[in-house]
Amino acid sequence: MEQVLKYIREKYNPLSIILYGSYADGTNNLNSDFDALVIVADHEQFHDTSIVDGVPLDVFVYPLAYFNEEYECEDFVQIHDGRIITDYNGIGKRLQAKIQAYLWDRSVKSSEEIQAGVDWCVKMFERAKRGDCEGMFRWHWVLIDSLEIFCDIKQHPYFGPKKTLKWMEEIYPESFYCYKRALQNLQMDCLEEWVVHIKNINEMMYKRA
Repeated sequence: MEQVLKYIREKYNPLSIILYGSYADGTNNLNSDFDALVIVADHEQFHDTSIVDGVPLDVFVYPLAYFNEEYECEDFVQIHDGRIITDYNGIGKRLQAKIQAYLWDRSVKSSEEIQAGVDWCVKMFERAKRGDCEGMFRWHWVLIDSLEIFCDIKQHPYFGPKKTLKWMEEIYPESFYCYKRALQNLQMDCLEEWVVHIKNINEMMYKRA
């Protein structure tokens, strides 16, 4: 990692480096990319995919001026828990704090919005039962999107599959293993079990509210 950081510093003279992904949390292996957001004073916006010391980069370079204008926080959610390696005048820290606030604000949906998500899961399941090509597409679709809907029910930000599954396994193991069964077994009863589980936990959350 030091060789990669040396490369970034020499090439971009960064104001801030925010490391995220596997290199940030120590789970990197031989196949891991080096994920980072780099903020610079005067370099154009750039996606650096170089290979440094055998490590493939996935580094996004942004000029500081970019963050002085309106921008989409959604484009930077990956840095919410990143490691700030370099930070001139707190630039990266302020950006990270803004992204964290955005995520927590976004995570709270109305009961009507959450119910609409649950109803959508039920609808997709019914269409998946057709067993044709479109039905199979909807089978996979509901498996993917229902993970974020689960987060909505629990009023927890969706941080992507890797972090969300880890959180889910630690905090809600029953839900995790129900979801895992649906992912691993392309069987209608496993998918139904997961959709019913989502429906039931939403009803329980609604009663508590």
